Amino acid sequence: MSFTDPLPLLVGELTPFLARLDAGEEFKPVLEDLLLQLPVERAEHLSLIMREGRGSWLPLLRGSAGEALFVGNSFSATAHVAAALGFRPHLYDVCEERMRFEDYRSRALTGVPCAHTLSTNAKRLPFADKRFALVVQEAGVPLVKGGLGHNLSELRRVCSGELVVTVNNRLGYKRSLERRGRFAVPSAARFLREILRSKGGERTLRGYRRALQFSGCAAPEAFSLYPHSADFTHVVALDKPAPRLHIGPKERKNKLKMAGNKLGLFPWLTPSFALVSTELSLAQSLESRIERVLTELSEISGERRGEMDEWVATRGNCVVLQTRPASGDMDDPEGRWCLHIALSPHKAEQVALHDQTIRSLWEKGQPVPVPEPIYSGVLQGISLACERRLPGLTAPQRSGNETAMRRLLDDTVELFPKLLTGKVITIDERAFAKYFDWRFDIVADHAGREGTRLALEELRARTRERLLGEAMPLSLQHADLRNKHVQIDPDGRILGFLDWGSSRKADVPYFDLLQLIVHETKQARGGRIEGAWRQLLTPGASRAWERDALQRYAQKIGISPNFCEAIEQAFPVFVAAMAESNWDFSRPRWVHRGFGI
Repeated sequence: MSFTDPLPLLVGELTPFLARLDAGEEFKPVLEDLLLQLPVERAEHLSLIMREGRGSWLPLLRGSAGEALFVGNSFSATAHVAAALGFRPHLYDVCEERMRFEDYRSRALTGVPCAHTLSTNAKRLPFADKRFALVVQEAGVPLVKGGLGHNLSELRRVCSGELVVTVNNRLGYKRSLERRGRFAVPSAARFLREILRSKGGERTLRGYRRALQFSGCAAPEAFSLYPHSADFTHVVALDKPAPRLHIGPKERKNKLKMAGNKLGLFPWLTPSFALVSTELSLAQSLESRIERVLTELSEISGERRGEMDEWVATRGNCVVLQTRPASGDMDDPEGRWCLHIALSPHKAEQVALHDQTIRSLWEKGQPVPVPEPIYSGVLQGISLACERRLPGLTAPQRSGNETAMRRLLDDTVELFPKLLTGKVITIDERAFAKYFDWRFDIVADHAGREGTRLALEELRARTRERLLGEAMPLSLQHADLRNKHVQIDPDGRILGFLDWGSSRKADVPYFDLLQLIVHETKQARGGRIEGAWRQLLTPGASRAWERDALQRYAQKIGISPNFCEAIEQAFPVFVAAMAESNWDFSRPRWVHRGFGI
């Protein structure tokens, strides 16, 4: 975002929260209280800026250590992601309070402090020549009237290695609306008017390349941050074959989009870029950090090195990197990998859990299909897990195809009973506390709304009344089984269940299949998760084959209709408890906004 954009916080709003941090309070509850104080629109805007995925392109750089200067809005998570990856961050911002807040956040999440210097809008930056190994400016091209007096040459002067700027494309065809997943796509006439009157110093890709071409530096590398730098998911190389743009089966039906891509218009029209200017000696002597990781994985696995294919910044603030075999044959397993890259220590724990879970399933002969684990640990200072990349498609790419989705559910009903631990308990007060109360507690604690908290207590009482005395077989629980976590062939046959980083070893059954069905309904019919969930609760509203799948699974594992109905009613609590257990901070009033509770 630029300094001319509306800020998520007004002058003085941050002051009382910094006072609490100064007094020694923990960072997470202070941040959550701050978000609760803000109107929903500004809270979502701030949450978007604070996503750690904003720094997901960092492993594509060559450097891995040294002092790093970050110029722009210090609420951005990029600085502490860099800290987690080995840099020493130094913030340069027009707002002292924002810098102090990010310093607290970096200390809390990574243990690394952020030095900071207040911008005075001077033309010359207050730093010595070549002081920083990495310089990042997320505010785009600086303009004096926008609050920054320096120019790109000043950024280059203080940089001894890599200079990165993230910028909007003057010709970009969509803009972020500063709320997750929401974009403005103008009509053709408006699009033409907007590109004829460039705003905020925006340029085309060619213009940015010219501005970042410096003596003694390699030609600037460009990456698309797609669909938009404020809320992107894909990093796409514009100078190299990879990382490449993923185009799924549904997108291929958009003839206009496919024609534009075939004509090579993507680099011209993509909404935003990250451009990298690198000292020539560094560019000539060192591969990118992620390429060095792939080389080490080749040595560890004894396979030929996989070649980068697709780079995805996930909603869970990790990177998923898919590689291709060096042979070019996608049926060749050597080097056909999927890497889960953690962008902070708390995400490293989830990545490690995912690897541990799929390893245990492989040791048991794969009662359900999961990717083959290859490596888990730290390479080049990056916490990651590597597994065999599965063929096929993620299930959302066939969402709405009833034949394929019927097959997916049939396979799940046959496979998931194999995850039972063999232990069956009778739910008494102690068992209810162990498997259910903690979920209600954590969700209620983060409800952020008294009406929601009271509704959750009423739901807890009803759930307890229904479940006491019920028999419950314990199961390995995926806990986050959405359709995007299922890999299928074009007919819907399951090739593997993905992303076990939220799994629980011996827990409540039925929820996984329930969640899979609710998310498929949401995906196929559009709308919100609340509508898909309430549709399932309404007699006769859900599709008969989905209800049949639930009933067949319940019969196979020996749970009663009463047990199933209780879990269905409490579905939002299970979803929210999983999220609150893994998020770095709670999203304000999330259960109320997501489920209407």
